[in-house]
Formats: sequence, C-alpha cells, structure tokens
Amino acid sequence: MRFARRFSALILASLVAFAVQADEPIKRIALEKADLPGTNLVAVTARVEAAPNAILPRHTHPGIEMTTCLSGDLDLLIEGQPARHITAGEHFQIPLGAIHSIKFGAEPTVLIGTFIVEKDKPLSTPAP
Repeated sequence: MRFARRFSALILASLVAFAVQADEPIKRIALEKADLPGTNLVAVTARVEAAPNAILPRHTHPGIEMTTCLSGDLDLLIEGQPARHITAGEHFQIPLGAIHSIKFGAEPTVLIGTFIVEKDKPLSTPAP
C-alpha cells in the first residue's frame, strides 16, 4: 500500500511538472555549446518552441544570432530595420547588440538558433 501511494504521488508530481512546462508560452532548449578557441566567444545552439501568438519582448544578445524557422511563422522587429515576416524554411540574423522582439503567429512555431556570444555574459538581456 505504501508503494502504491508513493508511486501515485510520483506520477502526480510528474504530471504537475509537465503541465507547468506545457503552459510556458516560449520554451528554450539548449542543444549544444562550444567554446571558440583563441577567442572570448562561445557558440550556443538552441531550439525554441513558441505557443501560438506568444510574444518575445524587446531584448539584446552579446553577439550575433542566426536562426532558422522550422515550422510556424513570426513577425521579427529589429530596431532601425523594417519589420519582417518569417515563415517555415526561412532564416534571419540579428546583429550584435541589436534590440529586437518577436511576435509569433497563430500556429505553434519551432526555431533553431545559433548564438555566437561573449563568454560569461547572459545570453539575453531585456531592453527598455
């Protein structure tokens, strides 16, 4: 009986943890990280999963971002540039330090991005 209660509690805890993760509008999953020899830079590759109509607020990176849209679509706003609509199969690059934001479309969206950034700095910093 004790085993059954513990097992039930474990299952319930797992379901609650999954539900919390499932409710996040934007999930970032680190896939790979590699130091770039002879520099103070690191390459970070991540998968981004966005719920329909999610918004990634204005932010910057301490390096460049190169991203491909695998599914879904988004509106990319880079300060000082015209807005771009990105669909599955298209890619974009964000310059070093550029303030940008993303409004995801009506379907779930999946991106794969590589960031070439300075070591020991946050990957992303909110912008005013």
